[in-house]
Amino acid sequence: WLKRSSASKNVFARCNRKMDFLAATKDGIVVYDALSVSNRQEEDAHWKTGKTTNGTTVKVVASLPSPPNAFGHAWSADGDFLASVCDEGVRVYNASDNYKQVLSLDKVAPDVAGRAGGIRNVRFSPGNNFLVTYEKWDPQYLENVHLWALQGAEAGKRLYSCQLKGYTSGALPVSMIGWSADESTSVELVPGKGLVLRSGKFSQDDESAISLVPEKNIGHYEISPVSEKGASYVSCFMPENGGIVARVAVYNLSEPAKPVIETHLPAKVKDAKMVWNFDGSAVTVLANSDVDETGCSYFGTTYLYWLKSDGKAQTQIYGSKDGQVQDIAWSPVANEFVVVVGFQPATVALHDGKTGKLSSTLGKSRRNTIKWNPFGRFIAVGGFGTLAGDLDFFDRSKEETVSSLRAPLTVDCAFGPDGRHFLACTVAPRMNEGNQISMYRYTGELLFKIDYVPDVIEGRHEDTGAGARTKTQALLFAASWRPSGGPGAAAKWADRPASPPRAGQRRKKGLPDNSQSTGGTAPSAAYRPRAALGDGAAGSVAAMMRGELPAPSALGGGESGGRWEYSAPQAPTLAPMEEWEIRKLEKQRKKEQEQKEKEDKEAAIQARKEFEKAERDDKKKLKTLKEQLQQLDALKEKEWDELTEEDEEQLEGEVELRQQIAELEKKVGGSS
Repeated sequence: WLKRSSASKNVFARCNRKMDFLAATKDGIVVYDALSVSNRQEEDAHWKTGKTTNGTTVKVVASLPSPPNAFGHAWSADGDFLASVCDEGVRVYNASDNYKQVLSLDKVAPDVAGRAGGIRNVRFSPGNNFLVTYEKWDPQYLENVHLWALQGAEAGKRLYSCQLKGYTSGALPVSMIGWSADESTSVELVPGKGLVLRSGKFSQDDESAISLVPEKNIGHYEISPVSEKGASYVSCFMPENGGIVARVAVYNLSEPAKPVIETHLPAKVKDAKMVWNFDGSAVTVLANSDVDETGCSYFGTTYLYWLKSDGKAQTQIYGSKDGQVQDIAWSPVANEFVVVVGFQPATVALHDGKTGKLSSTLGKSRRNTIKWNPFGRFIAVGGFGTLAGDLDFFDRSKEETVSSLRAPLTVDCAFGPDGRHFLACTVAPRMNEGNQISMYRYTGELLFKIDYVPDVIEGRHEDTGAGARTKTQALLFAASWRPSGGPGAAAKWADRPASPPRAGQRRKKGLPDNSQSTGGTAPSAAYRPRAALGDGAAGSVAAMMRGELPAPSALGGGESGGRWEYSAPQAPTLAPMEEWEIRKLEKQRKKEQEQKEKEDKEAAIQARKEFEKAERDDKKKLKTLKEQLQQLDALKEKEWDELTEEDEEQLEGEVELRQQIAELEKKVGGSS
């Protein structure tokens, strides 16, 4: 029942030009079509019926139930199905068939002693063969993670259960069960043991298929996309434990006995965010610590690392001296990533995903968020949270800013599947009032805005007898696009270049600097009394106090035509300096000169030390490279049928190796 023929999918792609997004609210889930906006006016218009703030109406595709105490939902990777939590358990809807309900799964653990339990989060497997449900953990019902079959005769059957201790609701701290992107391997996190690997069918009967990633202290993990050679990798974060610093290790799922590559993180690192590139050839690790030993930041310290999945290279890109790494995002189609780093205004930097090295700096501005569109053409660079909400749409292909605007109070945002619509929302619990969804085009226009306001706005405080209790107007908890990653995606949406600017306009190369206006609505002017805006004396005095007019001339204070005559302010006349003041200044200048000479001398000594150290390092590296060249010469003596793939890869690097040797010999004068 979860399968459709490829022919029907292609027909769906051609005939249904829809672009759905959902709003998960306290009153249920509402699905809208972003491309169906009409000027229809209704007296009883409401966000439930698609009413916008400018009077237009967005088509409501479906309204689905959800409990008020939980709003868990998940799209399948191809966007064909939507799973939503309800009071009884979870329901699965066919998004390609007008959100028709196709399956209902009951919660496993009952409510205990008046405590509301139930399913709080759900996850599809990559191929839609399984669904994992996460229930609220209860000491009386320890197993709160359940695996369900979605295909064939066993559809709707619970296959396996395990435990995520302490989980209550909201975002998952870790996925207890996962799969490789091609669903050939399943992964289960077993605390104190490691990652248990099984076949993608998750069969417990075939014990010979079980293997183990032997990391007993795993905090969380991320599975890579399938690489060009068909390999799948998993990166594992092991937090600091018993005096041993935190580390990250990468394993090949087909050979999990030992890591392919690993790196130890600095002391006091609390967590790490691991992000894979689109082809599984590299992973970035953003480690963070609550402690900033440099004393420059209240927000702790971040460290950014780049690791190749084949184990051949790794490097630290940014450290504590570079300031906070605000965000990092890989291109969805190219081997490159963008980083926002440093104190505000922060640097927006583009890095080569093949080496981790800096490719170019896009600009410096007050930004902390990066979002790529699905085709890797446009990048949204925003400054949200504690920043004002300025947002730039940057064209990566032309290295220019298409538009800039202000999206205040944005909590979450994302490009739509067409790569040209951009959703920005204000949601709870980050913002418990002013919940809204705004839809923009990449060219900067606000297409529509939907406000989520409760039907009945109650008092902010109430006294229940046990003390005052603060109420909120929280209504919207999440907003997300329906994915478009299925076989019909290419037929539905295509990458298109940006429309040319209007006649007479030119787009800025790079990102706007921090001093430029970001467009949008200008801030309101401060209130001024009416007299301050007139032509009378009161208005003139107010203008002088604000610095808009110069003060009256001290020499000509008369009137001319009923108005004061003004002249430019004149610098005051300084009295001659006393002799003791002159001696004091000379002594101070002499002291500053001696200090400068001392600092210059120390800098010269330090530069000499660094030069000598660099020279020693170059000689050491030259010696190592020559040894590698000798090994290559030995490989050449083998017969062609004796060479392994690894030998051939080493021989392919001979030209680059000789170039490095030649450059180093020039630097060190040919000595080694």
